[in-house]
Amino acid sequence: MDPADTPAPSKLATAAAADNDAPRHSPLARVGLLCFTLLVVYASLYPFTGWTDNGISPFAFLTAPRPRYITGFDLLTNVIGYCPFGALVVLSLHPRISGARATLIALVAGALLSCSMEALQTWLPNRISSNIDVITNALGALLGGAVAAPMAAALIDRGVLLHLRVAWFKPHASFAIILILLWPFAQIFPQEHLFGMGGILREWITDPDSWPMQWLESIFPSLPEWQWMAGLRAEDMQTQQWLETAVTACSWIGTGLFASIAMRRNAPMLRFLVVLLAAALLIKASAAELQFPDDNAFNWLSEGGRFALLTSTLALALLLRLPRWLRAVLSLAALAALVVLANVLPSNPYAWISEQGWRMGRYIHFNSLARWLGWMWPFLAVCYVVWRFEEAGLRRRARRKALKARQARKDQDETARNTGQ
Repeated sequence: MDPADTPAPSKLATAAAADNDAPRHSPLARVGLLCFTLLVVYASLYPFTGWTDNGISPFAFLTAPRPRYITGFDLLTNVIGYCPFGALVVLSLHPRISGARATLIALVAGALLSCSMEALQTWLPNRISSNIDVITNALGALLGGAVAAPMAAALIDRGVLLHLRVAWFKPHASFAIILILLWPFAQIFPQEHLFGMGGILREWITDPDSWPMQWLESIFPSLPEWQWMAGLRAEDMQTQQWLETAVTACSWIGTGLFASIAMRRNAPMLRFLVVLLAAALLIKASAAELQFPDDNAFNWLSEGGRFALLTSTLALALLLRLPRWLRAVLSLAALAALVVLANVLPSNPYAWISEQGWRMGRYIHFNSLARWLGWMWPFLAVCYVVWRFEEAGLRRRARRKALKARQARKDQDETARNTGQ
């Protein structure tokens, strides 16, 4: 995809050392702030249904008495939940604004965001607006900003993270890095098959009350005939294992190649991917243990999934040697195959039981967020790969245009010399 690959490690180190004294901003922090803000909005307003005007002012909660039912766990969750927001605000403002001013802005931004969410919750019957939530959320943003402010320069200008960012990833890979960091969390909610992301179309088609189905049924009266996918069932356990092997292999190969596209040729790609895979498995197991402490935390790791992870990791060791553009093509193909398989393959009856438990689990809003992340991740990854192709095409066209202009000037100079003679 890029005709000229990365400079040598020594050149990277020299360039990083030369810029060491120059303050720099962090696109990664700004993308992270945007993503985290959207996460807060989602977690605060989910499920986005049942909006009702009850005649109460949206800001009446500011002067309301203290809620009767509030626990220490609720207070701690509200504080911790906004700490990353405050830290990302401070890191996003660096180097233009730093220190105490950046921390104060983080406090104000956290309070405004929390106050806005609480005001909107006034119209949601299943939510309770609370001034205590605003206070604890603002405190969390303040703490996060206060912790990040002294470390902003070290993290962004001269820290280990900066060295790894420069040495391992391409200059414009901030969005891809965010997706890579989110990928382990996209596996938390149970899918039909291990790593079976992108199954949002199946969810819509099998739910006649979903808004896409209601809209389509108003246009196509015969739409219920399209729901043949909902009735498919695997015939036996062996079939399910092979299906899970196919889905998991497509998902892991597509993800691994996607990550390699954003990385430099000299980066330790395979070791990075092994760590990423281990993190995903541990996070998924930890979430399962936290959700259902009485069950085996690794119930979801079936024989088909284990076989797929082993074989696809070996395949990645070979595929990572391919040119970047070919890895991008294969990543698109694998992710597209994943989305198709996740939406049309027979349902896994064992996954349904686990999914129902997670739907009604103790962390229902977090579970729903993890589910949406798993649904949308492959589509966002495909968008990034397509953008990289478009960027590479624009650079090639710019180079061809520059070569033509240079050749035209040479021809003009040659014509002028011949005319002068």
